Parts: sequence; C-alpha cells; structure tokens
Amino acid sequence: MIQAVESVRREIVVPVSAERAFAVFTADMTSWWPSDHHIGSAPIEEIVIEPHEGGRWYTRHTDGSETSTGHVVAWEPAERVVVTWQIGADWKYHSRLVTTIEVRFVEEAPDRTRVLLEHRDLEAFGHEAERMRQMFEGPGAWQATLTAFAAGVTRV
Repeated sequence: MIQAVESVRREIVVPVSAERAFAVFTADMTSWWPSDHHIGSAPIEEIVIEPHEGGRWYTRHTDGSETSTGHVVAWEPAERVVVTWQIGADWKYHSRLVTTIEVRFVEEAPDRTRVLLEHRDLEAFGHEAERMRQMFEGPGAWQATLTAFAAGVTRV
C-alpha cells in the first residue's frame, strides 16, 4: 500500500490584480521562471502552458528541442490553474508519473493578490516520495519559483 505524503504548500502576495497575476503566471511564464529550473539540455527559449483543460505544459529550448512538464487539469482564469507535474526524481519526463500542482489566485484588494501553490500527490514518486517532498520544501524550489514570479509580475 502506498502511504500518503504531505503536500508542499507555498504562498506569496503580489501587488497586482488576480487577473494580471493569473495572466503572467500562465501566459508569460518565460519572463519570470528561474532559468536554471528546467530539464532540457539547452537553455529555455519559451515555457508554454496551453490555455485550456487538457493543454500541454512544456518548454521549448534554444536548440529547438522540447521537454514536457505535464498537462492542464483545470483552467479557471483569474482564479486557479491546476497542472500535472510529470518530472521524476531523475529529472526526466515520465508520462505515467502524475503529481499535481494547483495555483490559486485570491484577490485581497484591486492591486493585491495572494498566490497559493500546492504540490500534491507526491506519493506517486514511490520510494523517492519523501526525498522529493523535502526537496520541493527547500528554499530553492517552489519558494524560489514564487519569489521569481513576484519579481517578474511587476516588471512585465
């Protein structure tokens, strides 16, 4: 029996509307995503989240290659996006490995949005689940990604 693994939860507040936060997070990820956070063999050229349920989440690289990250499970502009994270502990895409990332955008004022990220279903990593949870909990993982997003959302 697979034992449940605690989700990783992170949040940050950004000084923009929920609509703006959602748009930059999903449609302009290339502008803010940490450039060293990728699985390709070449630098990132573009990160794409196709804007619909069932859409792909993937990265195009400067050498013309593409690497998959996952798929869109829920697409609710200005409210939330849910995507799969299908990158294994070996930092390669695995079509049968499915963990889930939900990002919610909670507008606290017209120019203030709380962005809540939850990475769940980590038990899918099997015997590597706890190690991966600890890695995602670390300061260089989801927290660094949200910090980069907060810096990017105001400059885009």
